[in-house]
Amino acid sequence: MLGSSYVGREDSAGRKWREAAAAIKLNFTYSKDEILTIYLNRVYLGNGVYGFQDAARLYFGKSPRELDLSEAATLVGILPEPETANPFRNKNRALEYRDRVLNRMADLGMVPREETERARRSILRLKEENKTELQGTIAPYFYSYVFEELEQLLGDRFALEGNLIVETNLDPNMQRASDRAVQTAIQQQGRAAEFSQGAIVTVRHDTGEIVAMTGGRDYRASQFNRATQARRQPGSTFKLFAYAAAVNQGISPFTPFPCTGYLGVVGCRRGSGAIDMVTGFALSENVVALRVAEAAGLGNVIRTARSLGVTSELKEDRNLALGGFEVSMLEMVGAYGAIANNGEYIKPHAIRRIRDSADCQDRKRPETCRVIFDAQQDLRPRRALSGDIAAAMQEMMRQVVSSGTGTEAQIPQAAVQGKTGTTDNARDLWFIGSVPSRQLTAAVWLGNDEGVTNGSSAIAASVFHLFLSRALD
Repeated sequence: MLGSSYVGREDSAGRKWREAAAAIKLNFTYSKDEILTIYLNRVYLGNGVYGFQDAARLYFGKSPRELDLSEAATLVGILPEPETANPFRNKNRALEYRDRVLNRMADLGMVPREETERARRSILRLKEENKTELQGTIAPYFYSYVFEELEQLLGDRFALEGNLIVETNLDPNMQRASDRAVQTAIQQQGRAAEFSQGAIVTVRHDTGEIVAMTGGRDYRASQFNRATQARRQPGSTFKLFAYAAAVNQGISPFTPFPCTGYLGVVGCRRGSGAIDMVTGFALSENVVALRVAEAAGLGNVIRTARSLGVTSELKEDRNLALGGFEVSMLEMVGAYGAIANNGEYIKPHAIRRIRDSADCQDRKRPETCRVIFDAQQDLRPRRALSGDIAAAMQEMMRQVVSSGTGTEAQIPQAAVQGKTGTTDNARDLWFIGSVPSRQLTAAVWLGNDEGVTNGSSAIAASVFHLFLSRALD
């Protein structure tokens, strides 16, 4: 099926033309009945289910053939707002939308009005145990991302066909610790620091496996995944690329740079004079980062970021060195993971293996089904930086945590390396760090969906501490 991978997701005239072309292609390829059948089998109907078959079983515990008129109209009513108009989330809204469907059917003469009136006056009996089970499900943001990754790997059409056995990398203990850390931070510090949301994404940097993902405070309140869907300025965490580019250009980490103000950026917070790159990185001095980026060459900074997996739009602008261009958390955790992995980049991924359950030697034994994707075979490490450059950056990041802006990230179980980041007006609070002895890298973000905070990146570093100290116990 010609989905978002074909037409794109941007709001543009080009997308409208591609959508029109897709509609024409579909009409030439399928009959109207086939298009409708494909749609009914694949449309999203809330709570992670696709297609009327699965939705009927989730909400009512029945097959579609067994639904009465009231139940069938309820499923149709979900279509405009699957996350907010489904009966598990908002039963009153679901009933309102059901009644609209019933009235429209009566107006069109599809069903006698007395039947639609009888359906409207019926009690909607839901499969309540399914609702309870859903509310207890861990890692809803992780699993919503799994489907996105399926589409990336297989394409919209194949991913929506089903009959797949998907093995993921989720670590339930890490996930629970991640969720608790975000919720605790918001409850204990959110009001004073004026932030209401948070996100953490954690990878094993030696394999690229995403082992935990918290995309927000409460999935039931908002399904927007701040770990993968949001694009935010990374602040000083982006300085990693400027410093790595400089070392790659042969500039020693102990090279001094002036602390005086430059190009509108104020001088060092701790006085004038000059400090070396190691100290400038540990103390997150903006004017030093700007001078380092210019010495390395802004084009080389961008090339370094690209090599480390950053695909978002970047420009040769002085804001580049200070994290002025928006990126995703997933891009940043992948880049920091590559540094921790001694310069080898592996794309972060939630899916370990995909099998075709329609192609098995023994249907009762999933391990006999044909493997169509295996991350270990299909996502091999790529050399992004030399081991020497990665080692230099690891040492700089250790200084950040031992004596710089990231001391709050220290954990008792092992040494930590990382970098803090705070954007203009404290809109975004970041810490990205690694525990090399445990092969783990995690990105922490705190903030609001809209508006600024009154906090600092030290809070994000403390959340990293809270998360990893619990997870590694």
